[in-house]
Amino acid sequence: MIARLKEKYPHWKKLLIIPVVALGLLLFVIMVKTKRQPVKKVQEERVTLVRVIEAEAMPVVPRAIGYGYIQPGQVWDAVAEVPGKVVEVHPEFERGAVLAKGEILMRIDPAASSYVREQSEAEVERVQAELRKLDQSERDTRSQLEVEQGRLKLSAKDLDRNKQLVSQGVISQSELDAQEQSYLSQRNVVQNYQSTLNGIPASRASLKAQLASARSKTAGARLDEDNTVIRTPFDCRISATDVELGQAVGMNQVVATLDSLGENEALVQVPLYAFKNLLPQGQDTIPGSQVQMEEFRQFLGIDAMIRVRAQERTMEWIGHVTRISDAVDSDTRTIGVFVSVDSRIKNSRDEQNTPLIKNMYAEVELLGKSTTPLIVVPRTAVEAGYVNVVGSEGRLERRRVTVAFVQSSIAVLRSGVLVGERVVVSELIPAVEGMKLRPEIDEKLQRRMEDEALAKAVLK
Repeated sequence: MIARLKEKYPHWKKLLIIPVVALGLLLFVIMVKTKRQPVKKVQEERVTLVRVIEAEAMPVVPRAIGYGYIQPGQVWDAVAEVPGKVVEVHPEFERGAVLAKGEILMRIDPAASSYVREQSEAEVERVQAELRKLDQSERDTRSQLEVEQGRLKLSAKDLDRNKQLVSQGVISQSELDAQEQSYLSQRNVVQNYQSTLNGIPASRASLKAQLASARSKTAGARLDEDNTVIRTPFDCRISATDVELGQAVGMNQVVATLDSLGENEALVQVPLYAFKNLLPQGQDTIPGSQVQMEEFRQFLGIDAMIRVRAQERTMEWIGHVTRISDAVDSDTRTIGVFVSVDSRIKNSRDEQNTPLIKNMYAEVELLGKSTTPLIVVPRTAVEAGYVNVVGSEGRLERRRVTVAFVQSSIAVLRSGVLVGERVVVSELIPAVEGMKLRPEIDEKLQRRMEDEALAKAVLK
């Protein structure tokens, strides 16, 4: 049958399109009949989710980071103050040895100094004997002068009596002349004794000057004897030795160099922009120039944290600023700050109390005086002098602010934001004034800012 149909309708395949088109029309009619009418939607305002913090007023500890090398607080050159042969040295007289204060570093042969001392002591005794002799001579002269003055009085009486006798014609003129000659001779004797007494004070002054000179020589000789022994002036480490046992040393020759222990100092270079934060509020100059002296003294008392990193461990010591460099480095635009630290004072974070060693490279954090309470916000929240604030009805407000200073990741504001206002810390692109916001407080960021402001976190 199929074969007969094929013979009768040779183009039967083309007829198959008719039911397909009919089926499509049927489906189209069904879809038109069953379609839903479009629903009108009311357009809603877009709300942007943002992270915020609540503005707080808090005292801020200004801080700055500098880097430098540790040096001993005192470096002492042991100098031979007397020449001679080294007859004794400390058993540990070697580079790197640690000695306590007052230990004998070395001893120089005191023979020459002892000889000079003995000579000067003998000279003192000789002059003292001369003074005693002069005192006795003065006493004897005064006693003899009294006798001769008595004789002079008697001779004067005899002369007066003879003059009367001559006038009476009892004795001759020659006898009167003889008596007058005797009187003159006696007066000359008295005058000689008086001259001797008058010269005694000058002789005594000369002898006293000789005595003072001799005693000075004795004191100098004894001092030289003492200087033959060189002692350590403080707890120290020997950094250099320049002589050996048996070697002769000359006057003012350096025999060793000693570095103090415990007291250390670091000269750290601090960027000017960070250093400015440490100055008293309202000052824009470097200490030592136009800042009042009292404020400068206050600055010198600020604390410092010295850190030395060794592999995975960080060691810390507490120190303080002692002085400021006299010039700014023209290449790096940094200023030198001298920080004193006593490594003998144990830091609670350094359980082993590791000593500081010369030429250690250290990071030093300077901690200034706390400011009056100011508003603190993230540094990234300030853009071109403006911050974004969640205003009334949860809408964005752009606020002009005055920045007191910027430190690490925080910005300290003088004005523009009030306590309790919510500051946007998310990045808004674009930030359109009045746009609707849905704020969400970032508590972790809030705590992090507080720790940084109060110096509870390490400055980055």
